[in-house]
Amino acid sequence: MAFSVGIILLAIGLVAVVVRRDLVIKLLALGLVNAGSILALVAVGDRPDARVPICEICQDVLYADPLPHALVLSAIVINFAILALALVFVMRLVEHYHSTDSHHIEELVQRDLDEGGQQ
Repeated sequence: MAFSVGIILLAIGLVAVVVRRDLVIKLLALGLVNAGSILALVAVGDRPDARVPICEICQDVLYADPLPHALVLSAIVINFAILALALVFVMRLVEHYHSTDSHHIEELVQRDLDEGGQQ
């Protein structure tokens, strides 16, 4: 169940990144993709009857693998840093071009490049 919810969140986020034009909404959609992928990874690493791998008394039991959870923690930190940096870039673009519409910003950048090449 959790794996399918994670995949659905991931798909919704990917569709929003492709379809939406607003850069802030695209960043929020990237956060949704991040949450969906993390939920899917946690669901894959989940074992309901597993024991902690440092249990000395436990013999012949199923142990939980800590690697997926360590990867998820690393992914959370890395994705937070990426989203923070991307938000700074969006803020700079809005400050310079006064718009969050990606198509409008592309047109303005192309116009700036064409004017710069003619001089």
